Amino acid sequence: MKVSRTKGGGREVELAGPESALVRQVLESLNEAYQTAPSELDPMVANLWYGRAGLKEAGIRGEEAIHWIEGLHEVRLGRQSALDRWLNSLPTAGHAGLWNIAKEDLETLVATLNDHRLRRAGEFDLGEGDLEVKAMEKSKGDKRVALVEIHFLAWMIELLLQE
Repeated sequence: MKVSRTKGGGREVELAGPESALVRQVLESLNEAYQTAPSELDPMVANLWYGRAGLKEAGIRGEEAIHWIEGLHEVRLGRQSALDRWLNSLPTAGHAGLWNIAKEDLETLVATLNDHRLRRAGEFDLGEGDLEVKAMEKSKGDKRVALVEIHFLAWMIELLLQE
């Protein structure tokens, strides 16, 4: 993957075939996950996405917490048009190509990619120690796939944010 800054401040992302397939899969799965009500999400994912533990620590409970979570869910639902736009502009699944990201979409894309990272960490109850490269090398099956996704997206976010 190579990321270049465009004249307008956006980014041009050059993706290899496997990278475009992974990004497409991530965006499609987030598209579906964003449609899921917070109460229907895996509890670990819901806690990471909606900060239920943090709300309790901050003393936000009851009706106020419900409104806070609903507001965060609306933010995620609001990313739907950007997700659709990105999916339409990505190279065909599994094919190398260029993907252009408008400057005004960068912050939303970074937040969206990070949501996937958080979701995958929650699905496997991954802690900081699990995110070490050595731990990834020892992992097997779906957990290893999740760790590869988390690391790849972290790298992608880093490249997107570089000036």
